[in-house]
This record gives sequence, C-alpha cells and structure tokens, in this order.
Amino acid sequence: MPVNVQISSPTIYFPGTHCDERIWMPSWRSMNMNQRSYVPLQWAESLEQMLALSSDRINTFAEKVHLIGFSMGGYIATLSALQHQDRIASLTLIGYNPRGLTSQEIKNRQVLTKSLERNKSKSFEKSQLKARMAKFLTADELNTSEILEVLGDMESDLGHAVLKAHIQSTTPRNDMRDALSEFTFPIHFVVGEYDQIAPATEVLAVSKQTKVGSYTLIKNSAHMLPITKPTEIADLLTSKLS
Repeated sequence: MPVNVQISSPTIYFPGTHCDERIWMPSWRSMNMNQRSYVPLQWAESLEQMLALSSDRINTFAEKVHLIGFSMGGYIATLSALQHQDRIASLTLIGYNPRGLTSQEIKNRQVLTKSLERNKSKSFEKSQLKARMAKFLTADELNTSEILEVLGDMESDLGHAVLKAHIQSTTPRNDMRDALSEFTFPIHFVVGEYDQIAPATEVLAVSKQTKVGSYTLIKNSAHMLPITKPTEIADLLTSKLS
C-alpha cells in the first residue's frame, strides 16, 4: 500500500508494557494519517488513569475513531472500546491475547514486581538487554542493532517505576473474549508467527469467535511487531483503515 494513501479518520495508538510512542514511530513514518493521536500510558500509575487518558483522546474527536493497541495496549484499547462502543470505527489488536493472564503468568508478574521494588534505584543493565528481549524477538531480530537500540533506550528512559506501574495496573488481566464477540465494528487481530506472548494459534481461535474479526499472521516475526516489522504494520493499517 503506497504511503500517499491517506487514513482520513482519526486513529488512536496505545503502547505496550514499558513502551512509549517510540514503539510506533517506525510504522508512522510509512503512513499518511490526517488525524493521529497517541495514549501516553507511560504517564499512568493505575488502570483507572490509563482508561482516563484513553477517554480523553477518544473524546477529542467528534467522529468515530480507530483504536490500535499493541500488547498491553491491546487490552487497554479493548476496555476503552467497551466503554465507548458508539464512538469506535474499528479495533486493531497487535500482539495481544484476549484470553487474559494464566495463573503462572500472574505469579511471574508478582515475582518481577517484588524484584523491581527491591531494586528501584537501579537502572537496567544494557549488557543484559539481549537476554531480557529473547522472549520478545526472533534470533535475527536479537542481532539487529537498530531494534535493540530503540528497545534499550525505552527501557532505560522509562525505568523501573513505569514497568512496575504497567504490571500492577494490568494484573490480573481480564479475559476479554466475550466482550470482543459482542462488538459490531471491525476487529483486526495481528500476530507474529513466533510470538511467545500472544501465540498465533490462540489469537486465531479468538478471532474465529468474533462476529466481525479478521486475522493477519506476520511471518518471520515475534512479539515486537510495530518496531520489527514497521512496513508490514503500516501497509496493513493503511489497507484496513483507509
């Protein structure tokens, strides 16, 4: 899809855990959007604040809006769509599993939160970045310096406090499959072939349960799609939303 094809309706973007607008910038550079907004979830310290920021962005526009959420942002976008159903033109969920968190995932988050509390004055060691990102990237992506640089900068700049707030604000994470099955506006599910956070088979099953869902698998990719596959994401969004 050529970059000069314009998305004229308002689009609102939601970042993932421990991310800010830098996660979207590579995709934005390949898109022509007339009305774009971003929900700064890195500012929020609770789920209520996340939803308040989302409502503020939605209510900025008089017309219906397209919500685009990545990972944790997919959860917040879905909750926002549930609150503002008559204002939503479509919902795009990238790297997000609507099934919610398993008991083991909740335990892992509790352990991580305690670790962050003990080490809140420490910064993230960039020498260990590859080890931390192994769960989110393919082997090829782990060896791409441009990707690691952006992820490392976000991690360093946002720090322990934002990561802790994001985890606590979205734990537990409700199962949203029933809500999604009742939405009447288009829902676009996008997932990476090797995503360990939102497994492709699980997301495909959820998409089939919805009335108006579509499903796109991005090959040779893992979880961090907006920054690892920006051209593919930009082309997909332009095609679906223009």
